[in-house]
Amino acid sequence: MSQEQFRQFWNQLQVPLKDKWDKITTQDLADIQGDLEQFGTVLQKRYGARQKEDVRMWAHRRYCCWSGNYTGYEGPRG
Repeated sequence: MSQEQFRQFWNQLQVPLKDKWDKITTQDLADIQGDLEQFGTVLQKRYGARQKEDVRMWAHRRYCCWSGNYTGYEGPRG
């Protein structure tokens, strides 16, 4: 997922992101504001390096499902 795609889908990502990854706070979401680099920083702080990649993959899958663009998608569709 590119910076532009992340920013574009940020509003749709916030609620499911917080529901699935409960260590991410409301303040974290406010700090991220659609910035992919800041998102990575927050993930590193809350989940460490291993979990960071899991959350990034989850966000990318959500984007693929919403956009219908499965380029680079790994895992089951839908």
